Amino acid sequence: MRFSPFVLLLFAMLGCGSGTDQEKTPAEKVPDAAAVTPAPRVPESVQSVSGGTRRPGPANIFIAAAGSSARVKSRADYVCDGTDDHVEIQAAIDSLPEQSGEQFGVSGGTVELSAGSFRLGGAVQCHDKVVSLIGAGMSSTELTIRDGVNDDIVIVGTGTKQGWPSGRIAQLSLNGNGESQEKGSGIRVHAGLRLTIEHVRVSNCKETGIFLQGPSAEVRPAIGTIENCHIGYNRKHGVHIGAGIEGWIIRGNRINDNGTHGQPYHGIYVEAIHGKVESGPAGAANAFIIANNLLWQNRSIQICVNGGGYGGAHIVIAGNVMLSSPLENIKLYAGTHLVSVTGNSIHSASESAIGAAPHITLEDASHCTISANVFSTPSHGLPSPAMIKAGAEPGKLVEVPGPSGILIETGRSNHNRFVGNTIAGEVTGVTLVGADSVSDRKVTAKKN
Repeated sequence: MRFSPFVLLLFAMLGCGSGTDQEKTPAEKVPDAAAVTPAPRVPESVQSVSGGTRRPGPANIFIAAAGSSARVKSRADYVCDGTDDHVEIQAAIDSLPEQSGEQFGVSGGTVELSAGSFRLGGAVQCHDKVVSLIGAGMSSTELTIRDGVNDDIVIVGTGTKQGWPSGRIAQLSLNGNGESQEKGSGIRVHAGLRLTIEHVRVSNCKETGIFLQGPSAEVRPAIGTIENCHIGYNRKHGVHIGAGIEGWIIRGNRINDNGTHGQPYHGIYVEAIHGKVESGPAGAANAFIIANNLLWQNRSIQICVNGGGYGGAHIVIAGNVMLSSPLENIKLYAGTHLVSVTGNSIHSASESAIGAAPHITLEDASHCTISANVFSTPSHGLPSPAMIKAGAEPGKLVEVPGPSGILIETGRSNHNRFVGNTIAGEVTGVTLVGADSVSDRKVTAKKN
């Protein structure tokens, strides 16, 4: 059959060429991208196979847990063995390359941890680096200190440099294995700027869940965020903000069951002490936002601010839910001033045999405003851990001990305002001692 030149040209354009067209060889074919399996990366240990020091790695390093699948391990830069996994994590952090910006020149990058369990024989030291330590999720990646290590889990900053950008810790769980330790906190922050701790579970530490601990008035962590974390069942404070710390936001966290019954350990403790203390040698703690947290059953006070003489200022405590406190829900004392407590839902204070306490105590505190909060005092309920420890039967409704009042001023407190609050229950007492303190509720004690 003969075709016109036009038809032959059309066939050529449609790819229906004559028998002279040859099929492409396999080497010339373009494979389907979905069918391509990338060549696996050989996991790198702390030392190379030849025994030499590992070269500085990329700015993003991936570490596989010992129990990871072969596929996960094949793409890892480091593979842990399930014993001293801090060695591989530390080597990854130490290998992060130099980075520079207009205002800083530091080393840093991201260390990503796979899902699974990492067993640590020592603390993971972020040093003075911009380190992002990221897991696969709060319920997927867990770092646990082995028995008898007696160390923190993660340490940020060496305490020798101030104003160093810090990085991010996120999407993992930290288990302090407190019953087998003599000391150790979950995250201890010595210095740095703009550190973010988010979506982290910190539990079962022998000491504090998250400890912001500046070593001096000049070197301290500042301008950071703790948000959307679950901090619970640690033997000391849930969050300890030490002397000289400034500019932190604590929001959206669940903070519960921290402390030891009968000991002065709290859900959130702000320590603005002038003089040498556990958290550092000196300096006031100022400028915090504590907002939208859920605090319950911490073993002493839910939020406690120790002014240390004349510190603890410019603090906003707003939108939190607090309940089942053995003592006060909030205590501001020792020179704390310029604090706003507003829009909180505050319930069930003094639920223990430790002693009667009000919902809020102001002791030697001044120029504080307590407004637009909701207070309630149930008469019956399930016993809290403090009540069970005092002899109550778990799971059985009991009479709930009532607080001694809604607000009590003591000492040299003055210039405080208690206005616009809602109170439910039989306990309604407000005690003011400052000559210039004001309340729109009935005052049950005379002013000085």
